[in-house]
Amino acid sequence: MSVLLRAVLALVLLLCGRAWAEAPVRQVFLVQDSGWMEPFLTAEGSQFRPLVEALVAAARVPGGEIAVATFDQDGQVPGRPSPRILYEGAYEAARVRAAIASIDLPRKAGSAAYADADFNGALLGAIRTGLRGRDGVIWMVTNNKNSPGNSAEVERNTAAFYVALRESDAISRIVAYPVRMPLKGRNFSEGGFVIYGIGYGAAGDRALEAAVTAPGLTALFSHPPVSLKPVLAGGLTLRFDRIDTGGLQAGLENGVLVVSGADATAGTALRLTAHLHNGLYPQRVAAARLALSWSEVGTEAGLAQAAVSPAEITDLAPQAESGPLAVVLTLPPIPRPAGLAGLLSDGRTVDGTLTLRLADLRLALDPAFLDRVRPIFGSGLLSGDQMGGAAGDARAVEGRLPGLFRDYRGVSEASVSLPVRIEAAFSPWPLIAAASGALALAGAAGLGALALARARVQTVMLGTVPKRVSLRPYRTQTLRAPDGSRWQVRAGLWGPACATRLQEPGPGA
Repeated sequence: MSVLLRAVLALVLLLCGRAWAEAPVRQVFLVQDSGWMEPFLTAEGSQFRPLVEALVAAARVPGGEIAVATFDQDGQVPGRPSPRILYEGAYEAARVRAAIASIDLPRKAGSAAYADADFNGALLGAIRTGLRGRDGVIWMVTNNKNSPGNSAEVERNTAAFYVALRESDAISRIVAYPVRMPLKGRNFSEGGFVIYGIGYGAAGDRALEAAVTAPGLTALFSHPPVSLKPVLAGGLTLRFDRIDTGGLQAGLENGVLVVSGADATAGTALRLTAHLHNGLYPQRVAAARLALSWSEVGTEAGLAQAAVSPAEITDLAPQAESGPLAVVLTLPPIPRPAGLAGLLSDGRTVDGTLTLRLADLRLALDPAFLDRVRPIFGSGLLSGDQMGGAAGDARAVEGRLPGLFRDYRGVSEASVSLPVRIEAAFSPWPLIAAASGALALAGAAGLGALALARARVQTVMLGTVPKRVSLRPYRTQTLRAPDGSRWQVRAGLWGPACATRLQEPGPGA
């Protein structure tokens, strides 16, 4: 294979791989068609089918493929698998509408009874056939009911369905939209149903998160989705609305609180006013103890200390903010590094993280939510998810919810973190003093060199005879006095020059 052909092939593979990595994931819209769905599918004036159409339109991603399918219990209806794909391919409103319009209520073989529902089989089938075993999103539309006369095998499958949702590492994100829609059919009456969004695989997780925050679904539903897994997904955040810097400069930059102008020598106390935002739904923070800590990058024990008051919080409603929290971050004096590097350093940058911990956290479902879903979660709920209790007061209604809705009870702590960068400046005076000393020393050396190079006219005594002569410091000259004697003369930087008489050579020398 030529070098050129190999290069072209490598480029094609690279582009195809990049296109595959950026391609939208597949989404499966799985609608229950067992007997309990009769009111939604047959009642006059039912808005069930239009809502499912709107769900598909709102959740779709341009360029992504979808599949519209139904599920009941595989094997109960001859020649009709479960799940059953009604349409798959690119989104086309007319074809999606036709597929949803074709949903009916199948009956068991040789019986007038409607088919039952196998939720675990539907989940596994949707992954295997709907998603083709790849990452994606499954939207399951169900009334959360099952026939009380099902076999033990179906009961085990239902329990396995919830185990898979809770424990499967491949399913890391689950949300739910309870929808009130009171309808009466020929055999059953219903108060509403639930739409579950299930992210399968890492890409499915990201796609589901993007879908629930996109304008389409936020406009379709009047309430936020219930986050079932993980419970605290995107839940608690800190917002700062006032920074008492005491003359410092501080502000948020790309999610990092940057404080500049701190005095490294004297230390700094930064006072902030914060609010805790409860983004959970439908859980409210009934009570929690607050503690603020500081951790510094690259050190086990941080230089700074942090504190928050009040030390506890109570009754924080869903989608609401707490009252003001006083946050104090104290940075002690920072010693200047030793040596020339420390002398030349103009400051130090301290990177760390403020972490607000909520201990003894107690969450509770919002009463308004329980009142809203009361008609949906009536009697005859899925027995495989530990149902029980008669619907009455709020506690009884909560007891009728599927167990996934009650998993928040296992959450007893949470934390919120904020990256912080403190730019502390060292005093310039040590550097100024050192520079001044160096300049003075250099000046003295320069003056000394100038003095050494410059000749001065001095009067020297050659015995008793004075004589004026030009002398350079520390250089020796030989002079002759009027009486013929010879003298060695030497001058210093200061004071008079010194003259020493030289011995005359004797006769015959």
